[in-house]
Amino acid sequence: MRSGIQPAPEPRLVCLPVTPEEIDLLALSWASVLKHTTAEADILCLAVGFDVARLHAVLPQSDKIATARATQGTDPWQAVLRGLPPRYRAHDLLLLRPGIEVPQAWDARLALAANRQPSVAAVVPMCDSTPFFALLKPRKHDAIDLERIDRLLLAHSPRHDPEIPTLLSGCAYLKRAALSAIESQIADQAAMSAGEWCQWLALVWREAGLSVLGCDHVYVLDHAPERRRVELADVEALEDVRLINQAHPLTGLRMAIPELLAQHDVPSSPAASLPVQLHITHSWGGGLDYWVTQYCENDRERTNLVLRSIGNWGAFGQRIALYRSAAMDQPIRYWELDYPIRATALAHVQYRAILREIIAEFGVETILVSSLIGHALEALTSGLPTVMIAHDYYPFCPAILIHFGEVCEHCEPERLERCFSYNEQNRFFRNVTTAEWLGLRRRFIRLVAAESIRFVVPSPNVARHWQTLMPELPSDVFNLITHGLDFAPERLPTPASGKRLRVLILGSLAPQKGRTLLEQLWPLIADRVELYLVGCDGSGEAIKGQPGMTLIPRYRHAELRDILGTIQPEVGLLLSVSPETFSYTLSELWLLGIPVVATDLGSFSDRIEDGVSGFLCQPRAQAIAKRLLAIEADRTCLAPMRATLAGFRHRSVAEMIADYHALIPLPEFSAGRYLSAPARLSGAFAADQSTQALHVDVRAPFGQVAREFGDYVERKLMMTPRLKAWQKQSLTRALQWMLRMTTAANRIRRNV
Repeated sequence: MRSGIQPAPEPRLVCLPVTPEEIDLLALSWASVLKHTTAEADILCLAVGFDVARLHAVLPQSDKIATARATQGTDPWQAVLRGLPPRYRAHDLLLLRPGIEVPQAWDARLALAANRQPSVAAVVPMCDSTPFFALLKPRKHDAIDLERIDRLLLAHSPRHDPEIPTLLSGCAYLKRAALSAIESQIADQAAMSAGEWCQWLALVWREAGLSVLGCDHVYVLDHAPERRRVELADVEALEDVRLINQAHPLTGLRMAIPELLAQHDVPSSPAASLPVQLHITHSWGGGLDYWVTQYCENDRERTNLVLRSIGNWGAFGQRIALYRSAAMDQPIRYWELDYPIRATALAHVQYRAILREIIAEFGVETILVSSLIGHALEALTSGLPTVMIAHDYYPFCPAILIHFGEVCEHCEPERLERCFSYNEQNRFFRNVTTAEWLGLRRRFIRLVAAESIRFVVPSPNVARHWQTLMPELPSDVFNLITHGLDFAPERLPTPASGKRLRVLILGSLAPQKGRTLLEQLWPLIADRVELYLVGCDGSGEAIKGQPGMTLIPRYRHAELRDILGTIQPEVGLLLSVSPETFSYTLSELWLLGIPVVATDLGSFSDRIEDGVSGFLCQPRAQAIAKRLLAIEADRTCLAPMRATLAGFRHRSVAEMIADYHALIPLPEFSAGRYLSAPARLSGAFAADQSTQALHVDVRAPFGQVAREFGDYVERKLMMTPRLKAWQKQSLTRALQWMLRMTTAANRIRRNV
């Protein structure tokens, strides 16, 4: 069993004991019981003192409801405590009398209250049958909106669950262990009324060191309160009740709920009642960050927190920061690591403590790992359901994208050693040795198996590559969930054919995206192709100025369609030499109606049907040139593809999220989330809502802020591999001079 996973609770039985006098009340209960009882509970309707056939005339046709006749006892409580069918003798018992209406998931919520402490024997909800248990002052039942009251309780109840001296005769959750502890006494007890049973049970449980709690977050509506008032007529006379009434623990709720009911706005789903899941990722940006952002912005059923590693080249985990969403605004909390993480730590005491703190304080119930860069492998050992999303091939591959001259099919120590020395794409973790990386792989594999980590792959080829490189991974750990995208532009019109074929490369031209391949390809096609590079940023500088090429380094995403509408590209070109795990660029081209020519690697070979939705080519300049020149010679081959793309629909982000929720289902109510909801509402998620990049403690002296800012910028300058040594020195001297002048000016201002 995984650590942190609690054993399954006792099975639950909802039992409605029905006497002949109460058959007329049954219809007032069964509809809410069927609708609001969770699937984990059985439902039994028990005929007390009459033939069970009479029940069938009143009960609805439902496979959820079982019926039986009480074998012992003539009053409802005695019949339930002594006369249940043997198959229910191991169940916790929810005793519910006819005429009482219940709210959503009432059984699960009472169970959470009953099981929060082992010394609890029973829990009863609030009910207006008698003043001691009441939430509201007496009023007409047709004026009470149970659903509205329940939503208010979910949002505002303190979940205090105070101890009380007696039970409610109309509704109670009785734990099987507590019933078993006094089983012989129940069998020997003389016949009693329902009210007498309530007081007697509470008394004998107290003698056994067990307690009865009143549940201040579940309210049931009694449509026949006068019957319960008769049964519990002597409750108000109890000395303990009199003492409690002097400062009743429900006083605050009794004042607040009527005031809230008078208001128009009632929360439909309090934020703190949503499950909390934690995304673990880096802060590099790119497609991975886009995925995390889309997920967090579109998930309506769970609260998503994001834990990011922040650092510099050589130490990508110097700080760990927790955010309320994917936006890197003001963090909820951050921690400076005493022992910085170069790549991924095999073990890290401080990181482990940070993760435990986050899980405990914010009620995290599941973890989605998008990247382990700058984190520790303790991210996989929380004991919570954990999914690793294969956006790339890290931590197996230090180059991240499994390409070293060719797509890697193996990586023994000798090849890894050469990769660190000669692979231009293996540039991130130069201060990690081959031996350290092999140790990281071994521990990663062990933890994936020991912790039952599941992988999500956005295309089938990703799983194939992972298994090829790590054959220890069984096939059943991989789950296919393709990415969602809500980009829905108007498709571009069919472009007019020009003298030359207009070819579009959209996005980065980094080495893994095929910059070298393009340099080899261009001389073969330059006299018959117009090439447009849109969004290449700095990666296009190496080929800037080539005749026939047009560079648009940057663009706003909202302007993309207009830009391409002006260009009128006839075909898109995807030159990745490493196997893409998904490719949002391919999705965007298709949604705009642009056919593609792509390398036959990774997700391209999964997603593109060659000759139907695009053309696939080997990642060689000659093969790609041959295809482009054939298209240029006969552009009618693109018409069927455009017709196919006209009907293309991309799955939405919401559909993708639904698949993740199905992979890691969570209960509607869990103990950590539900019982701590008020505390979390009161400020655990509170943080400054500003979105600036720099956050300064306003209490700090100006000189300290200036020094720390200077240290940060200087470290960034010295660590970046993009600047030459003389450039770093010049910029550092200029920065130091500027800060000295600013500090001096501030001193003069203070002294004036």
